[in-house]
Amino acid sequence: MSEHTNTQSFQEMLDESLVTVKSGDVYKSTVVRVTPTEVIVDLGFKSDGIISRSDFSDDQTTELVQLTKPGDIIDVWVLRVNDGEGNVVCSKKKAESRANLKNLEAACETGEPLLGKVAEIVKGGMTVNIQGCRAFVPSSQASNRFIKDLSEFKGKEMNFQILEFDRSGRRLRIIAGRRELAGKEADDRRNEVFGKLKIGQRVEGTVSRIVEFGAFVDLGGVDGLIHVTELSWQRVKKVTDVLAVGDTVSALVKDFDPEKGKISLSLKDAADNPWNGILERYPIDSIVQGTVVRFAQFGAFVHLEDGIDGLVHISQIANKRVAKPADELNIGDVIDVLIVAIDLDNQKISLSKRAADEVLNPQEYDDDDYYDSGEVFDSSDFDTELIEEEIPVEEVPAVEETPVEETPVVEEPPAEESPAVEETSTETEE
Repeated sequence: MSEHTNTQSFQEMLDESLVTVKSGDVYKSTVVRVTPTEVIVDLGFKSDGIISRSDFSDDQTTELVQLTKPGDIIDVWVLRVNDGEGNVVCSKKKAESRANLKNLEAACETGEPLLGKVAEIVKGGMTVNIQGCRAFVPSSQASNRFIKDLSEFKGKEMNFQILEFDRSGRRLRIIAGRRELAGKEADDRRNEVFGKLKIGQRVEGTVSRIVEFGAFVDLGGVDGLIHVTELSWQRVKKVTDVLAVGDTVSALVKDFDPEKGKISLSLKDAADNPWNGILERYPIDSIVQGTVVRFAQFGAFVHLEDGIDGLVHISQIANKRVAKPADELNIGDVIDVLIVAIDLDNQKISLSKRAADEVLNPQEYDDDDYYDSGEVFDSSDFDTELIEEEIPVEEVPAVEETPVEETPVVEEPPAEESPAVEETSTETEE
């Protein structure tokens, strides 16, 4: 009797120590064994819990032994108390999903951002996976700026705010967005970038956009501009001749304005500046050769070396009046020019072909070859005074024609009146 009583008391104690499980509830469990296809857990129940591979994780490429090990404490959702063989069927994924839903609901109230991954681009926006839950992000909430093609976000992980969480019965509606977050992130990145900038500092970035006047470079959330004139010491006709979208560049910071959010960059290296030592290479009054590269109304530009062009003013092309530079020169002509002046501050060189020709070919500069007036002319004084003398000569015939036509009209009336005056005088003498 005593033995039976003791045995009964032990069974009762054992039964009391075991938990009671119900389908649809979440329980803490301890992993006791891991196989290639399932995880066995101890629920504190008379039977062990079984978690299939598909119910343990969405990651089907990694072995279960790499995802968990005996002794790990995990939450499980009871799917069925008895699978027909006395085992409790559980799901780790469902338990996590339930916990995550609570997290999302709380985040909707607090505004706390949660990490999510963009799954698909759909009509009107995109779907994201946030802690195992599917949420919809409208196009207007994808960024703080207009994005024409949302496909650039596919597969990316970003923070999202839960804007709407509606769980009514079996219906679940989750709306997320990152417009406000993106604006704050952009401000943080801008402040970080500008806080580190120094004039003359070298920075690295990626060409994000090309326009006619230059290229924009992404410096980590903030764009800097390389103006077309800062792409090279040589003259650049088109930005695309030097850069392409996606290129990685190392540029120098020329200037920046945190208030306006502007950064001016340059690909020019001061050490490679062709204007260094320019006075030594091109002394004033020296004669050098250059190539005619382009025309302007006021003269012709001559290329002396990479990055160095000089101007031959139209009055310095020849020892005569030149209406257009193209009347005397051709693009590609190699000509001799004299260095007249060098402006280091503005990086300009004044050249004279006329003066160079006078020095190199003095016999060709006989005044009588250009003017038949017989006047003695000092070529060094050649200026606009002689050019202006030619203009009135062309206008003289036009000025004289008008008085010639009017002369007969003025003289006719006096000729008719003279006889009448003489007749009266004759009658008086009689």
